[in-house]
Amino acid sequence: MNEPCFKEGKGGPLSIAEQKIERYLRDLPPGVLNFRSIDSVEILGMRPGTYNLNFHIKVNQREFIFRINIEQQSGLPNQIEYEFIVLKFLENHRVAPKAYHFDNTRNHFEFGILIEDYLEGPHVTLQRGEIPDLAELLARLHSLKPGNMPFIAWRRPLIHTYQLARNDLIGYERKGTSEKGTIGLAREVLNRAEALLRDYEELFDGDSLNHTDVVCDNFIKTPEGLRLIDWEKPRVDDCSYDIACLFSEPAQLWFSQNILTPENRQRFLETYASLAGKRADLLFEKVRVREPLVSLHWILWGAGKLCDLKEGRTKPELMRAHEEKLARYERVARLENIEKLLDSI
Repeated sequence: MNEPCFKEGKGGPLSIAEQKIERYLRDLPPGVLNFRSIDSVEILGMRPGTYNLNFHIKVNQREFIFRINIEQQSGLPNQIEYEFIVLKFLENHRVAPKAYHFDNTRNHFEFGILIEDYLEGPHVTLQRGEIPDLAELLARLHSLKPGNMPFIAWRRPLIHTYQLARNDLIGYERKGTSEKGTIGLAREVLNRAEALLRDYEELFDGDSLNHTDVVCDNFIKTPEGLRLIDWEKPRVDDCSYDIACLFSEPAQLWFSQNILTPENRQRFLETYASLAGKRADLLFEKVRVREPLVSLHWILWGAGKLCDLKEGRTKPELMRAHEEKLARYERVARLENIEKLLDSI
């Protein structure tokens, strides 16, 4: 993830990866980064994300993120190219960092790479004062018309969300260290949600570009305003997916113990509906129906990551990141989170 805090500061001998990055940047045509020449390159630090390694670099006194994509979330073989296309589409809309370059050839690195602006600033913490900015940013994102862009699209948003959670459960059941309690409760959530599909499917329209991973540490409060990072799996969907993700307690627990209060949820919906020109009551209904499935997706994702660690399935390049996030996975995957979903359906 493109995070403003990196654990390893500059100085000291460069690692093999850092040496390769420096050589790569010096060989890069300087116009790619909008320079006439590459005069200096510094590796300021590295922060491993859940799916990638993010190097904070400085080239000619400007700061960038040099990301090495170890795993992909979108299901696409051209993960990095897809993200680059999305970021170029979003350029000048004050939503995301500017992207400069991608390389999916694997000629220089074993994995795909992406270079984008480094965004300076803290994450959001779901406090009352942040609600207007959150609503404004998402309303602006969802107002953009994807047109003929080659984006992933969910044309039956509610059905696809149910299928996503069902596939998560199938994958989790296949893991050797899966928990019977988690499986049983997840099945009950899916059974209850399935009964709602026919009655509510027609409420949803796949007509908005969604980020799909709107958790606190993907929002950066920059001096130029709020921005979203980590555009690994955006798609055209109903706007309710992003809102359901923002409202999801398991997704909120991924970052901290801070949970949106009922008052702030209502404040967000009213502000968003006003800015987006949507009916607040209809928006509330769509989020109410969809949120349990989005939350179940998060819970099973966290539970699956715990299994991967226990079973030694985590890629070596990402082991440090997953070990550091162990407490996060445990918070997200708690059984009580699924029990709350049953109460909400």
